[in-house]
Amino acid sequence: MLNLTMEIIRHPLFRVVIGIIALVLTGGILISLVEGHLNGQFQAVGDGIWWAVVTMTTVGYGDKVPLSTGGRILGIIVMFIGVALVSVFTATISSIFVTRKIKEGQGLEEIKLTDHLLLCGWNYNGEQILSTLQRNYKKAAPVVLINQLSEEAVADIVNHFPSLIIRYVRGDFTKEAVLLRANVRHARAAIILPDISAGPGAKSDERTILATLSIKSLNSQIKVYPHIIDRENLSHIRKARADDVLISDSYSGYLLAAHVLAPGIPETVDQLFSEGSVFQFRRFTIPPGFRGKKYEELRGEMEKDKTLCIGIGREQEGVNITNLLGDDYSFLDQFIKHKFEQAGRGIADKNRINIRINPPGDAIIDEKDFLIVISNGE
Repeated sequence: MLNLTMEIIRHPLFRVVIGIIALVLTGGILISLVEGHLNGQFQAVGDGIWWAVVTMTTVGYGDKVPLSTGGRILGIIVMFIGVALVSVFTATISSIFVTRKIKEGQGLEEIKLTDHLLLCGWNYNGEQILSTLQRNYKKAAPVVLINQLSEEAVADIVNHFPSLIIRYVRGDFTKEAVLLRANVRHARAAIILPDISAGPGAKSDERTILATLSIKSLNSQIKVYPHIIDRENLSHIRKARADDVLISDSYSGYLLAAHVLAPGIPETVDQLFSEGSVFQFRRFTIPPGFRGKKYEELRGEMEKDKTLCIGIGREQEGVNITNLLGDDYSFLDQFIKHKFEQAGRGIADKNRINIRINPPGDAIIDEKDFLIVISNGE
């Protein structure tokens, strides 16, 4: 609290405001003393203060005018000092906003957003992520980019996605200070990309693992979704407590084989995931009227709107190992806890999403379920 008070006192704007207040009070009191006995315009100190404000801002209403030589000399002094102070005040305010705008452009400003998405690193997938968010901009959270791209490159990205709220933090996303500047403690989720913004030679998977550890240490509740290149690093990223992981080329082998064995399947996948496609995978909340009913009833209703049902999903709560341990917290309990942490699971396992693709028509829909569909976006 003391540091904040000292910082306010040292700020140039605070000193200018104090100077303006001092001039108004001094000028108002002095003009009341000098002119009070000469005319009825300055019978109270409040009249003098009003005159000082009008004079120093050069408004000049003319409702209160000094008649004596001393009063006019005082008016000249208040005018010159007032014009200088008001000019400094205006310049200081402008400087604050200009500095903030420059720092925002350079990625040096602290982020005040909450419930936002951190997009750590940058590569060719970054634009596809932002494009997908823009197509669903009504549901999209504000995005904070954390990378080391140039100001011009970031400005182009922001201008390319006008429907999204995008902020920028310049720096290494593995560093805690940079993550705190991006307000990681109040972020909803983080996506970590193999980064090319730092230049060639960067060991992307190592930095991705380190970033995951840093983010989770600063905000244990945030969802972290990293993208790694080498499958051998999967166990390491799991131990870093990533909520889910994308591995490069996970499905390339399948798609290449499908070109030979089942032509048309790769083309279907390409049509679903291409940027310009009107068809999208969507997640729908189950309408209240269909909870407790059969899946085939809901599927029939959805298909009336040309929406293709794919399956049903449910988010299952993770198991908290602490609740299963003994009250006396014995050596065996400590050993179990240590083994879970060593395996990257932690004592509280994260929630899992279970998807049932094309369930039987007589499957009963639970209130916790949600629907996965292919929609044409209309």
